[in-house]
Amino acid sequence: MSIAPIPQAVVFDIEGTLVDCLSLTLESWRQILQEAGYQVSHQDLQPWFGMDGMWMLNRLLPRESSQTKECLVKAQGERYRRQFLQRAQPFAGVRNLFATLKQDRVLIGIATTCQKEELALYDQRLGIRDLTDAMVCGEAARHGKPDPSLFEQCLRGLGIAQASQAIAVGDTPYDAVAAKNLGMVSAGVLTGGFSARALTEAGCDHVLKEVQDLRSIWGAATIE
Repeated sequence: MSIAPIPQAVVFDIEGTLVDCLSLTLESWRQILQEAGYQVSHQDLQPWFGMDGMWMLNRLLPRESSQTKECLVKAQGERYRRQFLQRAQPFAGVRNLFATLKQDRVLIGIATTCQKEELALYDQRLGIRDLTDAMVCGEAARHGKPDPSLFEQCLRGLGIAQASQAIAVGDTPYDAVAAKNLGMVSAGVLTGGFSARALTEAGCDHVLKEVQDLRSIWGAATIE
């Protein structure tokens, strides 16, 4: 891995990157789709984890109407918040990582498709909001990733004029595509179930086992 300079800012995804919720999200989708008459497995759904919900359904259910897909997206969100959200847990070292980034004088942003209710509960577990300089969640953008709008708004909130001075950290190819469309450096973590090859082919400049390894990109020690 090549050593990069310390960035001006780091913008994080949350779900699958800071919080372990891959299996919970896939199961909520599996249940909703099964109830709608579609038999799908976690394996069928995993390649679409992290993609805008409507765009995912456009690929999985191309013959369904937009209205039906919108209802499925709404139902999945409600099911996830009601039955699965409370079970999501943070990955190790996140709070310490954020605190160390602040010591490095790195600006920290959050760009996530999750809703405000979900974000509030995640932060109860993560304890990072006080260390975050800008936060953009799902309500702020028409589409989720790979649309770059969330990252773009977050960079604006951070006051970053040159996207190349910021690193986007996510766990899916869709995070990487969104970041590269803006000219950001992209780091992918393996906690979203995608292979290192898939992340690299999507545009990741760096691939990490987990988010607490981030500072190794610019030659700093892994957070304990």
